[in-house]
Amino acid sequence: MPHALFLIDQLASGGAPRSVIKVARALNDSGVRVTLIALSDRVRLPIPEGVEVHTVPFAPKGRWQKLQRYRLHARRLDAFLEAQGHRYDLVVSNLHQAHQVTTRSSLADRAWLCIRSDPWQELLSNKEGWRRHIKQRKVRSLYDGKRIIALSSTNLESIARIGSRPAASCVIPNVLDVARIRALMAEPVVPASLQDTTYCLYVGRLNFRQKRLDRLLSAYRASRVPHPLVLIGDGDREGVEKEIEKQGLHDQVLLLGALDNPYPYMKQASALLLASDYEGLPNVLLEALACGTPVVSTDCLSGPRDILTGELASGLVPLEDIAAFADAIRNSLESPPRIPDDLVEAYKPESIASCYQALVSD
Repeated sequence: MPHALFLIDQLASGGAPRSVIKVARALNDSGVRVTLIALSDRVRLPIPEGVEVHTVPFAPKGRWQKLQRYRLHARRLDAFLEAQGHRYDLVVSNLHQAHQVTTRSSLADRAWLCIRSDPWQELLSNKEGWRRHIKQRKVRSLYDGKRIIALSSTNLESIARIGSRPAASCVIPNVLDVARIRALMAEPVVPASLQDTTYCLYVGRLNFRQKRLDRLLSAYRASRVPHPLVLIGDGDREGVEKEIEKQGLHDQVLLLGALDNPYPYMKQASALLLASDYEGLPNVLLEALACGTPVVSTDCLSGPRDILTGELASGLVPLEDIAAFADAIRNSLESPPRIPDDLVEAYKPESIASCYQALVSD
């Protein structure tokens, strides 16, 4: 039985840890033994039966240890791996801290580094001048000559923009559990006042830096559609409420907070809206499409362009074009695009497990 090792910063919250757990479940179900290592004590998400999980934390003490934290953490990881004595047929490191530690460890030459968000936007877009130059040099060195898994083709384009030349690369998207989504979307919508209502929908973190709720609210207001806007998610609720008041939308926007099951809301929505500056591969777009709901999204790095192809590309809008976003909302409601029946096939668990199994022999 092949044995796969997945390393990640934490397994407590967030889209990336949940996605890694879904991959672990898919591989485990396909007959691959899977071990997860979190590089912190933060493990709160449910782990699939049959999947091993370990923690290898490191908390630096003092300035010197902080400066050397990745190298020291790698030593601790190596000691743990040596004590375990396992041979791994596939090693995949996820998220930036894990990449830093893995590339300083005994796993460096055989690990695949999985890029789960756009590296240029996440690591360099908020730097300017010499700070950006120094950071770009560090990021380029981190990924140069390494084996890279990206969630989308545009992630790989971003790696090239930074100047890194991977030794090998491939695109493997996130797992989309279509059967589970379609079972859960049959549950009722609450409150009851929404059950017979047509609305636009946003599902995700409530923030402004990446998700750009200010842009989404501005486009929704400019669209002048008669349908309310429903927001599902947690985060900067107070900031979003202030922005809603600022834009005069307090009678048109409903905040429901975080929900364990957003899929009934996706199924009933007339359109799902996403206004992000950047993504990795936005699962929420795939989930909405699996529910049969059209999508309007900024053409951000990265992911939307990989997902919204053909007729669905009418829902892609330029990043800073509020008027185009508003037009796309109206057009999506008036003439919804056809969602291909086979759109989600490549994202099903068995398809993604097959992609990872193909790397075992490398």
